[in-house]
Amino acid sequence: MTYPVSVKGVFCAPDGRVVLLLNERGEWELPGGRIEDGESPQACLVREVEEELGVRLRVGSLLDSYLFEVVPGKRVFIVTYACQLEGGFVPVLSHEHQEVGLFAPHALPERLPQGYRASIEAALRQDGRRLSRHLLSEAYNNGWANHRLLRACAQLSQDDFTAPRSGFFPSIKATLNHILTVDWFYIDALEREARGAPPHPDYYSAFFAQPEPFDDCASLWQAQRASDQRLIAYCKALQDEQLGRIVTIDRGDGDIQRDSRQRLLAHLFEHQIHHRGQVHAMLSSTPVKPPQLDEFFASGEAPLRVRDFAELGWSEDEIWSPNLT
Repeated sequence: MTYPVSVKGVFCAPDGRVVLLLNERGEWELPGGRIEDGESPQACLVREVEEELGVRLRVGSLLDSYLFEVVPGKRVFIVTYACQLEGGFVPVLSHEHQEVGLFAPHALPERLPQGYRASIEAALRQDGRRLSRHLLSEAYNNGWANHRLLRACAQLSQDDFTAPRSGFFPSIKATLNHILTVDWFYIDALEREARGAPPHPDYYSAFFAQPEPFDDCASLWQAQRASDQRLIAYCKALQDEQLGRIVTIDRGDGDIQRDSRQRLLAHLFEHQIHHRGQVHAMLSSTPVKPPQLDEFFASGEAPLRVRDFAELGWSEDEIWSPNLT
């Protein structure tokens, strides 16, 4: 036996309340509707919500799928997704429903089928990773900015790459090497704590004995990308409730640093931004134009990231779709 398929979306208004629609049976339901021939579930959901409410969605991760008995003897296969609003929220109700309802997550209406209620709860559990998801987006931003900056630096001659310049470190080469070695140092500490290993016994010899381990930009770029991938993988495993766990670093001579995961990651991202800005300024005195490094977070600037994401093997959905706002 076959059943019609209805694709539904869980999303919130800008004030954080869940958007529901009242149907002709006097029940509240999630926005969405029947899939058409040749249509993907995501495309169906975008179309249906635009028809029902006049608003645009970005469809995120799959939440649930199940067989639902709408009325006795009539069943529909339901598929639900976590979604985000794209643009403003000025709903225009279609003739298909009686009312638009906005409900606080802890005060959902009684006449809401259990399957929809479970999907909302699943989406909100996912949303419970809000801070760890932000840290992951920062790790992606970090990798993207390094990629774009190093692609520009790779166009320099070796003389321009190593020439003395004004900055905290005396050249583009020295500054980029410093970014990388400090990344190695902190990522090692984070990974050690995550797997329950003791602090590194001799971090200086391991990471800083050679201040500039890479002489050319091409090899440095490759090593930086590998480091960025390690940081992204670490952040992918984070949960909000684990961000307070303490990372211990033995700096030698009895100097023990103890910081939470959250603080250490925030420091690492800030360190990257600080020194990338110095390289960006140094590029201004070379034949290579400094690249834009502030085009990562705004959704409307996604077209400006297409080349970078293609080179990195990323997609916008990979980075943003798990969020529920």
